[in-house]
Amino acid sequence: MFLCRLLQRIKGAKMPDKREWYRLDTAAKIYPSISQTHNNTTFRLELELDAEVKRETLQEALVKIMPRFPTFAVTLRRGMFWYYFEPNPAIPVVKEENGFPCKRLKDFINNGFLFNIMYYKKNVIMECFHGLADGAGAIEFFKTLMYEYFKLCGYDMDAEDMVLDADGKVPAEELENSFNAYYDAKGEANKLRVPKAFHIMGTPNPDGGIFLTHGIIDLKEFLARVKERGVTVSAYVAALLIACTAKDQGLEYKKDKRPIIISVPMDLRGMFPSHTLRNFISFANVGTVIDGKVDFDRILMDVSAQLKAGLSRESISANINKNVGFEKNPFIRMTPLFVKNLVVSSSYKNYGEGGYTMVLSNLRTAQFPKTMQAHIKQVYYALGVSDMNPMNCVVVSYQDKMVITFARGIKETGIVRYFFEHFSKELGMRVEIRGNEWSGQ
Repeated sequence: MFLCRLLQRIKGAKMPDKREWYRLDTAAKIYPSISQTHNNTTFRLELELDAEVKRETLQEALVKIMPRFPTFAVTLRRGMFWYYFEPNPAIPVVKEENGFPCKRLKDFINNGFLFNIMYYKKNVIMECFHGLADGAGAIEFFKTLMYEYFKLCGYDMDAEDMVLDADGKVPAEELENSFNAYYDAKGEANKLRVPKAFHIMGTPNPDGGIFLTHGIIDLKEFLARVKERGVTVSAYVAALLIACTAKDQGLEYKKDKRPIIISVPMDLRGMFPSHTLRNFISFANVGTVIDGKVDFDRILMDVSAQLKAGLSRESISANINKNVGFEKNPFIRMTPLFVKNLVVSSSYKNYGEGGYTMVLSNLRTAQFPKTMQAHIKQVYYALGVSDMNPMNCVVVSYQDKMVITFARGIKETGIVRYFFEHFSKELGMRVEIRGNEWSGQ
C-alpha cells in the first residue's frame, strides 16, 4: 500500500530542471579519488526527535524538496579528465538504519544519489558524501527536509527566515563554486610545507566499522571554563585532544619528534559573503611536538596562537589561491583521470592526511525555528575516519547543551576516556555519555 502511494507521489513530483552536468567545486575534486581507497569521505547529521519517525511521511517530504536542491539531486560520473555530477532523475529512498554509521561512498549510494536519509526509532539521519557539500550546505538541505516533515505531520510551522522554502526558486548563488569567486591569480599562495604528523595506533574495528561516542555537557558551564582561559572553543578542544592523545599513546616517554596535529576546518561563509550550498571551507593545522611531560597550559597557548594565525583572512586567501591555482594548472587539467586518481590518492596520503593526526570540526550552534525546536530534542554530527587517521571529533551546541562526538575506527577507547574525564574529574562537570558502544555518566 505504501509503495503504491509513493509511486503516485513520484509520478506527480516535479524533479529538478534538466541540466547537462555540474562541475565539482574546488574542494570536492579530491574526494572521489581518495574515497575509492583508504579514506572515508562521509559525514553524518542526526536529529533526535520527540516522537517516533514516520517513514512514509519522511519519504513524502524528501520527494517534495528534491527539486529545490539541484546540487543534491545528482549522481557522480567519470569523465576523461575530471569527475562530474550529472542530474539524477531517480528518487532517493528513505531507509531504516542498520549497520555502522558513516559508511564509505561505495557502500551507501542510494539509487545513484550521494546522500542517504535514514531513521531509527526517534532519530532521523542524513549521511552525505563530502564531495557533494560541506556541513553547512548539508544542514540547509536537512533543515528544509525536517521542516516539511513536521508540516506533513500536522504541526504548525513558522520558518522565521531560517529555512529555505521547498517551493522557492533556486538562486544561482547557491550553485556557485565560491572558491573561484574569491580566487586572486596575482595574490599570495601558500606553499606546500607539510610536516609528517603523528598517527594514532590502535586495533582496527571489524569490517571497517565506526563507533560513535557522544559526550553531552552543560553549554554555559563549558563556555565559562573556556572564557577563563581567554581562548576559543576550537583552541581549547584542539589542545585537549593533543594532550589526551599524547597520554594515551605514551608520547610522554617516547622520543617521537612527529607533532600531534589537529586539522580544524572553517566555514568560509562568515569571512567571504557566500550562499553556496556546495563546499566552501578551509583548514588550519595546529599542533606541537610532545617532549617529556604533557603540559596542557603550554599546549593551549601554542594552539591558540597557531589557530588565530591559520584562520586569518590572509592565510585563508592564500589557501584559496593555492588550491584554485593548482586546479587551473594547464598540465593538471589535461592529465587523464586515471592518472589523477593515482597521483591525488598518493599525494593526499603524504600531504593531506599524512600531515595531521585528527580532524576537529566546530559547527558552533545548531539553529532552528522555535516551532522546529519544539520537536527536536538533540543534535549530533560526526565525521568519517580513514585508515591512517582512525579518529575524528565534532563539536556542536544546541539549546543549553554542548555535544562533543568522537568517531572511532579502532577498538581502543583511551583517548575518548581521557578527554571526557578532563571535564568530569578535573573540572567537576557532569558528562552524559551516549553512543553505539557504551553509555553512562
